[in-house]
Amino acid sequence: MAIFTGGKSRAISSPRHLTLRHSRRKALHNKITRGILPPEDDDQPILKPGEEKLNSFWAPGLEAGPVHTIVATQTVKAPGSADDLVLVSEQDFYVDAPQFSLPEGSVYSCYPPSGYPEDHRILPHVVLSDPHLPWERRGSPKDDALGDKRNKVPWLALFTFTQDELRLAPDALGGFQFKQTPTLAVNMTVEQLWDITTANSPVQKTPEWNPDVIKSAKGDFIFMKPDLFKSLFSTFGDDNKREVPATPATTKYKYLAHVRNINTTGMAVAGVEDVGIFSVVVGSRSGPLVNEAPVSVSVHLVSIEGVEDMKAFPDNKPLMALCSLHSWNYTVNPPGMLNVHDAFVHLGTAPLGLNLLRAPDATIEAVSKMSDKVSPRLAERLKDGYSLVKYRVQTGEETVALYRSPFTPTVVAPLPHRNRCSNSGQDLQILDREVGIMDVTYSVAWQVGRLLALGDQGFTAALARFRTAIHTLAMKESKIHVVRAVGGDSSLRRRVDVLENLKQTVSHLRNIHLGEEHDGDGVGGPGGDSGFVPGPPKQRWRRNRLTKKQYPQLGFNGIQVKDQYLEKAKEAAYKLSMGKDGKIYDETNDPVSTDWMQLLAWVMDRMFLSGVPAHYLISDPSHLPHEGLRFFYIDPNWVDAMIDGALSLANHNGEDRDRVAIKLAINRYIHHIPEHQTHPPQIPTYGFYMRSDLVTMYPDLKVTTNPPPPDGTIPDKAPLLRHEIVSDGVMLGLLDRLPGATDFDGLVFTQPPHQQRFAAGYRLSKEDIGIEIWRQYTVDMKTQESDPLLHKHLIPAFQMKQEDQKNWFTWNSDPSVPNNNLRVVRLPFYAEEQARLLQEKMERKYFDDGVPNSALLAMQLNDPFYRLIITAKDTAMSSMLEKLVDTNNKPRALQLIEPSHIRRLIEGGDKDDDHEGEVPESTSVVIEPISATSLYTRHESYQPPPHVFKANLAPHINSNLPLYDPTHFARHALVGIKPPGALASTDTLIYTPQPEDPAGPPIYDCAVYSTGSSYVKTCSPANALPQDLVFSIQVSNTRTDYRLTELQIIIPLGEADDADSHTLFPAYDGPGPRMLSNLRFVVLPAQGTFDGQRCLVLRILPRSANGWTAIRLVKELSFLLCLAQVNNTFQGQGRTFVTLYTAAYYKYVFETQPRQGQFTVTLRNTGE
Repeated sequence: MAIFTGGKSRAISSPRHLTLRHSRRKALHNKITRGILPPEDDDQPILKPGEEKLNSFWAPGLEAGPVHTIVATQTVKAPGSADDLVLVSEQDFYVDAPQFSLPEGSVYSCYPPSGYPEDHRILPHVVLSDPHLPWERRGSPKDDALGDKRNKVPWLALFTFTQDELRLAPDALGGFQFKQTPTLAVNMTVEQLWDITTANSPVQKTPEWNPDVIKSAKGDFIFMKPDLFKSLFSTFGDDNKREVPATPATTKYKYLAHVRNINTTGMAVAGVEDVGIFSVVVGSRSGPLVNEAPVSVSVHLVSIEGVEDMKAFPDNKPLMALCSLHSWNYTVNPPGMLNVHDAFVHLGTAPLGLNLLRAPDATIEAVSKMSDKVSPRLAERLKDGYSLVKYRVQTGEETVALYRSPFTPTVVAPLPHRNRCSNSGQDLQILDREVGIMDVTYSVAWQVGRLLALGDQGFTAALARFRTAIHTLAMKESKIHVVRAVGGDSSLRRRVDVLENLKQTVSHLRNIHLGEEHDGDGVGGPGGDSGFVPGPPKQRWRRNRLTKKQYPQLGFNGIQVKDQYLEKAKEAAYKLSMGKDGKIYDETNDPVSTDWMQLLAWVMDRMFLSGVPAHYLISDPSHLPHEGLRFFYIDPNWVDAMIDGALSLANHNGEDRDRVAIKLAINRYIHHIPEHQTHPPQIPTYGFYMRSDLVTMYPDLKVTTNPPPPDGTIPDKAPLLRHEIVSDGVMLGLLDRLPGATDFDGLVFTQPPHQQRFAAGYRLSKEDIGIEIWRQYTVDMKTQESDPLLHKHLIPAFQMKQEDQKNWFTWNSDPSVPNNNLRVVRLPFYAEEQARLLQEKMERKYFDDGVPNSALLAMQLNDPFYRLIITAKDTAMSSMLEKLVDTNNKPRALQLIEPSHIRRLIEGGDKDDDHEGEVPESTSVVIEPISATSLYTRHESYQPPPHVFKANLAPHINSNLPLYDPTHFARHALVGIKPPGALASTDTLIYTPQPEDPAGPPIYDCAVYSTGSSYVKTCSPANALPQDLVFSIQVSNTRTDYRLTELQIIIPLGEADDADSHTLFPAYDGPGPRMLSNLRFVVLPAQGTFDGQRCLVLRILPRSANGWTAIRLVKELSFLLCLAQVNNTFQGQGRTFVTLYTAAYYKYVFETQPRQGQFTVTLRNTGE
């Protein structure tokens, strides 16, 4: 939402706008102080933090509504002519401005908020983002003609209505079919409004309204009784009787709209600018006074344009219509309900309102009192801010894990043993051996950073380009260093070296034919046995042919290059991260690399936790209860892991040394103190969450720090680093200091000046009203503070009963009928009496103004604002903050700055020796012993199979398949494998479904085919390549209670050496099968021998803790067998049929003896 500033916008589109603006302002102030810049360049706002300026109105230069005429006059003078030619041109025009609806974003806030409760004495108000809007059109032509320079009637007024005052009967609008909105308005066009015969309206078909233009305009209209309309646009005498004028009067509403120019320091929404200028329209009607239960009322911002132009009060029709430009509902509470004062008190009361961000104390205490051994440890984990979350491991099983957000209730020290970058985040998991639960905090943080980076196309592209730039420079410098290290400095000469030695080169060329001493004695040059350095002139044609070992290794993973690359990459990153002025780029100068500018800004934004989804910041809803204020410490390890995950993208070189270089460049920026600054960049370390209705009521709830800086000075550091409304009713604030520091001993939460409440009096009931007249001032703040009666009442508070004369409040339209149907502030009497008392009771040196105006009345109607002060000196607060004290005052640099570890598939693959490429026969894996204190150990009989220890297999090569023991399998099913005769003699495979038995077991319709066809493709062995095969398994007859425990597909293996073999594969060593869509199951391969026949067994097992899955939930079990070498058809025939076998196991039935079946697969030689 745009904020009107009355000048140049100072908004910075960044979540770090508070720190960036403060840094720039501090640098500007230092330059002015040192005389580098003139004083007129100071752009600080005139209003200081906490100050505001009120204006009665801000009228635009031209009003909308009436026709305006522009006259252009030109005088033409001709030489020798006494008469001048005067040319006059006139042009009529209208000013375009809102009339029947407001542009989006016009309403900045409203109070009470929609749907929220409030006391009946409160007068609703609306804050508009455009300070000119209430006076864009004429609200009272008569008052404008009087020439009042201090007040101006707006064209907008705010009215409060009960439901009964606006609810319409179905036939209330004649034949017009309508539906009222939740605020009881009716949406229609102006032309439809004119066609309604039961209602009058100030919108007339007169030329002044330009009916041809406005008739198609749509808007919301409210319909009220004519008597209520008459009361709203009449005045009331001293005897409380209504004084109805000849025509409706709108002049009293000039006291209910004003403009506020405020300093926005400490505000979450308006704080994007230095100042904000808003217009405020206040309602004059209070809520119902006699309700014993909460009652809903509707507030409408209506247009009163044209009301005064009505010739008389219309009484000839049952309804009166007004255009509603904005509306909302709120609830009026009976006496004794929660109010703003109680909400502030509750927030400052520990431990229910004020506490650390973690599980409730009652929950932690209940867990700690459990009798089992694990509960005390879990209680400690809860105190540290952990939560139990659902977690699915890589194999598919679902379990629980420990997770903690970056916002912790205790100080978290950097992890000294974790300093390497991660390639997957899995190595960042930590097993809590005391409870046997994995802590996935940092692994999740790594994945969050990676996902955030993937979702930002601009950042990912900039990161890839920056990595390429670093790699290009680093590889070039590394190769040069290696070549010179092997052959000497003269073995490689750059252009600059050649140009520097150009003078000596000419003289040397003169003597080249003379040779040198012992020239021709040897074969090699001065390089000796290396043969890398060229020899003297006479031996220039006699060179040793270098062997492969003699060439330096110039690849990325070469030993010599690897030793130098990181240092060269660091130098390249430092070079690219500079500014064009030769200084480190610090976001205030121009960068050498725009990619670095984008990369640095993105990383710093993430260090402010910007863009991180809320459920990662608050791991459990119970950590932030309603009406709670929670403080926290920011875990540097979490932020470090998140940034590591983001920077892991665009890595194409295996071992990621470029990522380390980027991090070192970021760390240099974090430790750097920019010019004209006294500190390095601020990075948040602490913060708070506030969840309260107060945040919804006051979106710009002001947050400041104590003690405030001296007048006219700019603090060295920004008090707040991030201040946002992250959700409805939830405020987030981040700081780099903890309350209790020397320059920071507390936080202050204050109602914002433009969102304070307005009230008719300090108390209001159906019998009387209590009013306090406050002292007002027309002098500067310094003079005000010299008044010993500052902040005191002008006169003692007084009360007025309903029947009193010269009343300040009007309860009823007719004093003889005390039904409290009106409930309005009596204007203009209220404003005139206030001005009179101030003029009479206050000294002239403090107040000298006898003209009542809307700004003066607004200060009187302001309800006393509340302030919540959180101080470290408080005992409860001090004991709580002790847990957040971090003694490490160093800047928060990145800690994962060692290259990630890559286990290479072939050891020494980059070495130039005779054994290159050999694969070690075995790789030993060291299994660390389990701690004696752990509650969980492996079973003593556990023997891991050999393939578990394989660490040097390519991704497409599977380890040896485990042997399958077919103890329960019916071996006779594999005896005499022969193709079915019926299928062998048919050109086309025709599947005949098995008959379904409603109470019988499920039926599996199985088929195997190559991708993109309906059969298995084969070709000659010379052209045969491994291919992916789809095993399609469709399940029917599932309306039974069978519980599937395992489904097996048995595939005979062997060469297709005769017509009766019918084997599908000779063998299988591919990466294995993968489920296609039904992830309730997993498919595992195994080898077996059945009556001398080798077979591949594909076992489909449910991912279930109980070992079975109800067949009702199973529709298909299809999977993909990857990279299988398929036999060719026998002797290259057109097709061959292969029989595969199935075995299904169920719980309770067919549990040991499976239900067997078979199906046929077609091999077709495509000749491809």
